[in-house]
Amino acid sequence: YLVGKNSKEMMSFETAKKSIDYLLSSPKHSNEEAVVFEFIGGEPFLEIDLIDQICDYIKTQLYIKEHHWFNAYRFSFSTNGLNYHTNKVQQFIEKNKSHLSIGITIDGTEIKHDLNRVYKDGRGSYKDVLRNIPLWLKQFPGAGTKVTISSADIPYICESVLHLYSLGIEEVNINCVYEDVWKEGDDSIFENQLIKLADQIIEKELYKKYTCS
Repeated sequence: YLVGKNSKEMMSFETAKKSIDYLLSSPKHSNEEAVVFEFIGGEPFLEIDLIDQICDYIKTQLYIKEHHWFNAYRFSFSTNGLNYHTNKVQQFIEKNKSHLSIGITIDGTEIKHDLNRVYKDGRGSYKDVLRNIPLWLKQFPGAGTKVTISSADIPYICESVLHLYSLGIEEVNINCVYEDVWKEGDDSIFENQLIKLADQIIEKELYKKYTCS
């Protein structure tokens, strides 16, 4: 969905330290009752070693400073889920479980997901993400996912949301891309898909268990 991604531009540990030091010493910000440190990308779990180092630094500084956030912080991740099962990611989760929120992005059905979320060689990533969904939901029951919508995949909205419900994902958030990818008439297709989805949610009383934004 985004252009200009590369493997060279990544935050250094020194930059992260400066940000954390500023945040923890700033009266303007640290008056807040709690804090969420959010890791997004690209794909954050490609940098799990760096992230583990950053999170250790945060926890250490909160302790040293006797900061009121010491037990009122959270690490939040939005991930494509491909590396979720790896040893390093699982060790990080076990280490920080009580202060962790993780959302895996799966775009819906295999057809819809693989329209955009592909490897460099063009292969779709759906099956590789799917295998990690049961482990994720076991570790984070009730966790939600994000479905990204662009012009080409609007016709798949209804069936994709229902498919995600069938996988056990109870919260689905639909987000439209901000880039200039839209075509004349997309708004009508979008509206029809949402009406179709709403009818299914009402008819099958899915609203008793599932949500969709």
